[in-house]
Amino acid sequence: MRAEIIVTGTELLSGSVLDTNSLYLSEELMLIGLETAFKTVVGDDEKDMEEALRRSMGRVEAVIVTGGLGPTEDDVTRKVIAKIVKKRLVLNEDALKAIHARLIGRDYATSNDRQALVPSGARLLQNPVGIAPGFFIDEEGLFIAVLPGVPKELRAMFSEGLRPILEERFGGKTFIRRRVVRTCGMSESAVNQAIQDTLKRGVPVVGLTAKETGVDIRVIARESSAEQSQARVDRTEAMIREKLGDAVYGVDGQELEEVVGALLKQRRLKLAVAESCTGGLIGGRITSIAGSSEYFERGVVAYSDLSKTELLGVPRDLIERHGAVSSEVAAAMALGIRQAARADLGLAVTGIAGPGGGTEQKPVGLVIIALATIQGVKTVEHRFLGDREQVRLKASQMALDMVRMYLIG
Repeated sequence: MRAEIIVTGTELLSGSVLDTNSLYLSEELMLIGLETAFKTVVGDDEKDMEEALRRSMGRVEAVIVTGGLGPTEDDVTRKVIAKIVKKRLVLNEDALKAIHARLIGRDYATSNDRQALVPSGARLLQNPVGIAPGFFIDEEGLFIAVLPGVPKELRAMFSEGLRPILEERFGGKTFIRRRVVRTCGMSESAVNQAIQDTLKRGVPVVGLTAKETGVDIRVIARESSAEQSQARVDRTEAMIREKLGDAVYGVDGQELEEVVGALLKQRRLKLAVAESCTGGLIGGRITSIAGSSEYFERGVVAYSDLSKTELLGVPRDLIERHGAVSSEVAAAMALGIRQAARADLGLAVTGIAGPGGGTEQKPVGLVIIALATIQGVKTVEHRFLGDREQVRLKASQMALDMVRMYLIG
């Protein structure tokens, strides 16, 4: 069974707003057994929207539309759908009461009543966290559901209202399960080479996505039962882990800072970080995890040479002899932050993020990472490609991975 997601809104085409709704819906539809075959983004133009809807109705079993349910003139989704299904727009009294109740005590604009208009015969989807209701039409082999464009409202309406309807209507035919195996420290070509036998099998479907933080491996299984799909995904993940070993750091939505934090907490170790070229990015990632105060002692952004000397105790003559971007200075930074924080681990990063500042001997993208532990100091040199933000993100990822690799032995 196949679905199409139609995301509406001119702002999505101008680049000013990022579409996250289709990503969420694709994942949820897959778990029900609906494969997202197409995604369409269309602006707030009635003609364009009608064309997109008519095309989708001829090639999939279910159409999910997001956006265009508000009170303004450019909210035309309900009008276009009513035209396509040849139904009048009628004022739904239940929807109107819900809108009035939600806006009680506020200045009420009569334009809000427009949000209670739905095609005749459509069934309402209540909005648990917003104003505009959604609706769906299921008749004569046609299934169209319309959800608000606000992500928080869309997710609540889908989970509480639309998901049970889709499960009853489309579920039980095919069970799709997905897993994303996340890796760090290997190139896309290296991962491809290592797991090429798994990639060639065809069942389940396995694919690669190269990102700034590493290579993600997608595993998608389609079987006649949920148990069979899950078992196939689990077996394939085990095969991938056997081939890639410690390059695998997590699955699905796990981020490296979460994994490192869990390892530090498990081992009851404290980490302190000294950053130069990453400018606090590593510390920010670590502290984005709730409970990180249990294992993160402090972070210092020592950007200038003077700050490296004053805050971390890096000898001035060491910087003069080797330069701020060097293994020697990175090691001194790691030792300095570990000693100053009285932490178990001291992590340091120094490099040239660009776009300027590079030389033939020390080009843009050169980053030195050092980790000081009770056993001593280890330094690793990297040459990252990309713009300034890419270099910084890659540096933060490899720094966190250096901590992870130490913690897993």
